[in-house]
Amino acid sequence: MKKNLRKIINKAFSLIGYNIIRKNELQKLFIDKKFANELKFLLSFQPKNLNKYFEVRELSKSQLRQDLFVLNELEYKNNGYFVEFGGCDGILHSNTYLLEKGFNWNGIIAEPAEIWHNEIESNRNVFIEKNCVWSSSNQEIEFYEPEIASLSTINGFGENDKHSELRKIGKKYSVKTISLNDLLKKYNSPRIIDYLSIDTEGSELEILKNFDFEEFKFRIITVEHNYTDIRDSIFELLTKNGYKRVKEDYSEFDDWYVLHS
Repeated sequence: MKKNLRKIINKAFSLIGYNIIRKNELQKLFIDKKFANELKFLLSFQPKNLNKYFEVRELSKSQLRQDLFVLNELEYKNNGYFVEFGGCDGILHSNTYLLEKGFNWNGIIAEPAEIWHNEIESNRNVFIEKNCVWSSSNQEIEFYEPEIASLSTINGFGENDKHSELRKIGKKYSVKTISLNDLLKKYNSPRIIDYLSIDTEGSELEILKNFDFEEFKFRIITVEHNYTDIRDSIFELLTKNGYKRVKEDYSEFDDWYVLHS
């Protein structure tokens, strides 16, 4: 264990041009937020393949390195399958870009915000779903696209998190819905899916509580909660259906779950 930790720390230091140094100098480095976050991630996850981790880390597009967490859990699996919604332009904050481009994964990205549709089709080579993932299919609901389009959400769901003030200016339009079960069946998804990434700015619980967990399973789920009241309800729902929450010390405004074997 100690040997592995020493190796991780040495590698992290080498990335920013340092060798292991005296304690007082080390403390100064922790003021550097970028380095501190890197080291926190490494110490929390202790990558199973350290060389592979450092080989691909710069390709990560995730906000919290969700993609690297998934790869580490699945031992840098090639040819996996993911489902991600919302996807923005397919690159910005994407939890699956690295999986597709670096490890040949296939899957589905759902993104109802009109502003992203042309870019996501150019940036990604997987199934693109433009309907809005929701609790049920074939409804017409009002969607809200603010000036900061990455914060788009179903109208009425963006008022309770820390980004609510940033959604004051924007436009509304009607979108058609599709349930998560119907989405997976539409694209003939495997019954056991490697990774589900959910970031819908508030509607995550509504989507999940209407999902049939017997029909499809996910090895890993990451779901944004933004410290809102839905966090506990999502935890209860996923725990009841066989998932274990992990890495709470690192995942911040997300919660990360793995399927209990």
